[in-house]
Amino acid sequence: MKARVWIILVLLAGMMMAGADKPGEGKEGGDKEAKWISLAPAKEGMGSWKALNFGGEGDTTWKGGTLAIGEGAELTGVVFSGADLPQAPYEIEVAARRTSGVDFFCGLTLPVRDAKTCVTFICGGWGGGVVGFSSIDGMDASENETASYQAFKDKQWYKIRLEIRKDSLKAWIDGKELVDVNTKGRKLGLRFGDIEKCAPLGLATWQTTAELRGLRWRKLIK
Repeated sequence: MKARVWIILVLLAGMMMAGADKPGEGKEGGDKEAKWISLAPAKEGMGSWKALNFGGEGDTTWKGGTLAIGEGAELTGVVFSGADLPQAPYEIEVAARRTSGVDFFCGLTLPVRDAKTCVTFICGGWGGGVVGFSSIDGMDASENETASYQAFKDKQWYKIRLEIRKDSLKAWIDGKELVDVNTKGRKLGLRFGDIEKCAPLGLATWQTTAELRGLRWRKLIK
């Protein structure tokens, strides 16, 4: 009887040790990643978001976690006024699609080194295909080394993920890395003009109708 109990205890101990070796399990593994914080309104309506007055802007509506942005004469967008503002280092992601128009369907303005230092990640700008960050050393996304060209299809969702650190910026679209730039000692800021109204966190389009969903962020381990 005692031998049987001893065998059972040995087997249980082995199972516990094997489980502890699995990555991502247990208290220590779970603490390595912060929880995602959703930035979409919890209820119907604008929540912590405010429609921006650019002059000639289209309509903006949050519904079921999706932001619909109507086509404007130029910029149309919203700015976030809630308390859950991302702080570097962090990652942020959103899914976006252009439903009509010929220019950027995701202009995500966000804080980098602090809430007063912001850049805009442009997806589909300058005629529909430019991707990059504005601005670095006074150069827009079409001019600096973050620029690339992508062909985007109307009404197709694209998953955007950005990694923001005080000395670097990274970007992926549908899992493909497009930007990895060291920003230490460089000047970061927004392009002069109405896009500044989107700071410190905002979403905008240019002469384009779009939908964006799944906007969320989480803190990164330093």
